[in-house]
Amino acid sequence: MSTQSQDVSVDVGRAEQLLREIVSIRSVVGEPTTAHLWVSERLRELGMTVEHYAVEGRKTPLVLGVLEGEGDGPGVLFDGHYDTVGAVPSDWSRDPFEAEVIDGELYGRGAVDSKGTMVSMLTAIEQVVTSNQPRSGPLYYMSDSDGEDGFRGAVLMKDLGVAKRVGTVFSAEATSNRRVEIAYPGISTWKITAVGRTAHPTEPERGINAVTKMAKLVLAVDQGRLAIPQGDSQFFGPRVSIQATRTSHVGGWAIPGRCDVILSVMSTVGVSLAEVRDAIDAFLRTLEQEDGEVRFERKLLPMGAGRLWLRPGEVDPRHAAVAAMADAVEAVTGKPAVVQHFNGGWVDAVELMEAGEDGFGTPAAITFGPGDFELAHMVDEHISVAEVAQAGEIYARATLELLG
Repeated sequence: MSTQSQDVSVDVGRAEQLLREIVSIRSVVGEPTTAHLWVSERLRELGMTVEHYAVEGRKTPLVLGVLEGEGDGPGVLFDGHYDTVGAVPSDWSRDPFEAEVIDGELYGRGAVDSKGTMVSMLTAIEQVVTSNQPRSGPLYYMSDSDGEDGFRGAVLMKDLGVAKRVGTVFSAEATSNRRVEIAYPGISTWKITAVGRTAHPTEPERGINAVTKMAKLVLAVDQGRLAIPQGDSQFFGPRVSIQATRTSHVGGWAIPGRCDVILSVMSTVGVSLAEVRDAIDAFLRTLEQEDGEVRFERKLLPMGAGRLWLRPGEVDPRHAAVAAMADAVEAVTGKPAVVQHFNGGWVDAVELMEAGEDGFGTPAAITFGPGDFELAHMVDEHISVAEVAQAGEIYARATLELLG
């Protein structure tokens, strides 16, 4: 059944009510909160079976709701975290946890990242349920407590077998209800150390200044000499950046014998972590040969939650879920959707994807949601309530199309 004939409409007042409720519940990552109880109650009201799963190192659990379909086809998983970054009330022009609405904009921590999209997803499920349309597969809603740092929700979904039952994962991030984001880089972080020789500053000729040597590496990176394999992405190429520099404290004045930089590498699908490592090693050996004095060491810095890196993933632009979202965006907003790479780097839904022979991953991880991404984590974070309701309509249309 086409969703074009469906009566899909999300009431702005309903969206505001839900958004006020959840934003007013403080849920800073790592702190105690009752946000998971609020999410659980909303899911039960929709007829979902709800389970809680403990998240290591967190005081509150992951919440998973499921509503079985009439068929055993591929389902849809909504993925939105209820935790937020912190907020310093004195920095804000209004209480970050009061959820005040001014001229249609709701102000509060998490309004954009990602409680606004959470509410859009909940209102979308309301529309799907009340449509009484038979569903060809299950409908899931997952909300985790470490979406701001550990990103372990997707790992738990894989362990529970959810990934095998869904064909689409909608990931909650702000895309201004316009961008349908489907490509995600691999992200790895490396510590590079220039090893020279310490000397007294009155006799610098006896030393090898590691800072001076590291400056050559930084310049070489800036010149694009660290060549990471291009990979197979249709949307972007590899990127390398220096994130920090530091020297070891040796006490008093001294020519530094060691200097570190933190190197961030964003790679594409089709490029393994080993290939990134080999490219870095080849780059370091070349610089050593050119210099003749310095030695470089490298170390991979884990990304947390047991990961060595955040692996890449990309959805086929021709996937049915991409088409359904693009059609829904245009039907609701009157503007064509922009299908592109994820603007924010990476989402945990990528870990659910398994690449096929064509390199594209399934289930399709699609990032979409209301709000301005640039306002996430910012002082006076705010979102348009009407945009939240609009996103609910878009999600509902796409979901009805996929499960129809």
